[in-house]
Amino acid sequence: MNFLQRNKKWLTAVLAAVILGIMFGTLVSLARHDSGTTDEVAHIPSGFSYINAMDYRLNPEHPPLAKALAGIPLQFLHLKTFYEKPSWLAINQWEAGWDFIYRMGNNADQILFWARLPIILLTISLGLILFFWVKSLYGRKVALLILLLYAFSPEFLGNGHLVTTDVAAALGFVIAVWSYVRFLKKQTWWNLILAGVLFGVAQTLKFSSFLLIPILFLILVGWVVIFRENQGFWKVFWPNFIKSLEVLLVGFLVVWAIYMPFTWNMSGSTEHAVIENNLTNNNQTVLLRSFVHHFEGNKITRPVGHYILGLFLNFGRVGGGNSTYIMGHFSDKGIKWYFPAAWMVKIPLAIDALVVLGLYLLIRYGFESKEDKWRLYYLTVPIVLYWAVTLAGSLNIGIRHLMPTLPFVYLFIAWTLSVIFSKKDNKLSDISQSVFKIFVWLLLSWYVLASILTYPFYMAYFNELTWGQAKYKYLVDSNLDWGQDLKRLSNFINDNQIDKIHIDYFGGSVPDYYINPNKIIAWHSDQGPATGWFAISAEYFQFSKFAGVKEGKWDYSWLEQFPPVTIIGDSILVFNISEEDLLNHPPKPLAPVIKITPQEAEAQRIPKTVPSVAN
Repeated sequence: MNFLQRNKKWLTAVLAAVILGIMFGTLVSLARHDSGTTDEVAHIPSGFSYINAMDYRLNPEHPPLAKALAGIPLQFLHLKTFYEKPSWLAINQWEAGWDFIYRMGNNADQILFWARLPIILLTISLGLILFFWVKSLYGRKVALLILLLYAFSPEFLGNGHLVTTDVAAALGFVIAVWSYVRFLKKQTWWNLILAGVLFGVAQTLKFSSFLLIPILFLILVGWVVIFRENQGFWKVFWPNFIKSLEVLLVGFLVVWAIYMPFTWNMSGSTEHAVIENNLTNNNQTVLLRSFVHHFEGNKITRPVGHYILGLFLNFGRVGGGNSTYIMGHFSDKGIKWYFPAAWMVKIPLAIDALVVLGLYLLIRYGFESKEDKWRLYYLTVPIVLYWAVTLAGSLNIGIRHLMPTLPFVYLFIAWTLSVIFSKKDNKLSDISQSVFKIFVWLLLSWYVLASILTYPFYMAYFNELTWGQAKYKYLVDSNLDWGQDLKRLSNFINDNQIDKIHIDYFGGSVPDYYINPNKIIAWHSDQGPATGWFAISAEYFQFSKFAGVKEGKWDYSWLEQFPPVTIIGDSILVFNISEEDLLNHPPKPLAPVIKITPQEAEAQRIPKTVPSVAN
């Protein structure tokens, strides 16, 4: 028996290593072949400067840890720095990125690959943590199946190799909830410190982790209700609440300690300029500006002010909204049904089917024990609260913003699989159990095959509900088009020996870095119809209509009557328009500028201002 047990342990370890090895190899391949994406332009120079200059002037609206990790390998590449450039002196993170990656003679592909490698390791680390957590709850088989779901997830493959904070946020939520639940179960000083440290680490990965405070509070309330036995609620709650405050205190000490080295070389005047540049001078921010300025003059207090600045910038970003497109609808203030609709077309249907199956089993058979109820409660709280806050906000950029909830969806699916594959005291009849097992294996096979067939276009993954249809008609931005396919466009131009091409590119790369500048005709939608080759990013193709109607300018609607020659990676539309095409299908003349009331604008979802994403 011991021999068989040891063999099972080794087999489990080998299978887990193989699954994560496949994921690692896929992510490395994507890191090599995807061109720079939009946010990486700001995140990469920021992370480099945090380590190299110990200066946090760039990108304060995101916490430092993920970017700083991405900046570590760059310290060994002997790169030309940008500290004498106007972009650095003027605290312009975007121009600093263009300078550092593309304009100064550094090797852009080398920078992108090595900066992405630590993010890949974070992604693999999250998979390991999920595996061991599920294994401790439901056993080896279920842990391997959940690891399979994670490793072939289009969302984690599409974002897990980019220098952004989305996978890091998911990691932060998982380690914070896991360690806090561990602390509640066994309240030792070691577990308290561990929970506090990991909560603090989560805060420095993404500011959405601030939601962990109400999430942990609700988890505490549930723990008291479920396990207080015959004791009064408040008698059990208060001592545990005080200890939880100690967890938070340790966490925010960790935040201060992590921010400290990255702000060490900043002068008070630089910090003052960062605050002035990022907080608009108006009546709504005057008190906040005054408050944050109080921290700027001291190396010890500066990290506190910088963290508070970033936190409020994030709150303002979420509340302020952004230009949004989904399924033919535009808005400059967000769309309330954006995320549910995006989930329905972006998340694999196999995941939805497994969740529905779990809900059926839960309703049909209920909880087996208090421990079972407790597990499902603390796994559900992050999903429900995060979704509630997300739906109340107006930041509708991409499904990636829901990534912190995905690991908890996988953990709920783990409970579902544990019910189906359990051999002891199973409530299911033999026939039902066999049927459910077959159904699960079919779903997993379908899921893995669909993921394999998606390679390498994971950012542009849409599920089976959209098969046979143009994806850019559903969603754009980081759901589809973040600039990741510019190198593939360059290959298409070379393979087809195209001499001249009009390019309107959205993303974090520079067209003339990868494409012969003599071949490029820089283009914009308001220049109107023309003949020749066109390469139009899906983001600009759709959002040109957003501004065009309002301003009475040309947009790309005239191209819709011509089928694209190809769509590079589903994100860059390529057309070849001849004079005969325009003669046979003459574009409609420009409509006059529309004068409408604000109420009509809201009803028609036409913005009153030009969206910030328009180039």
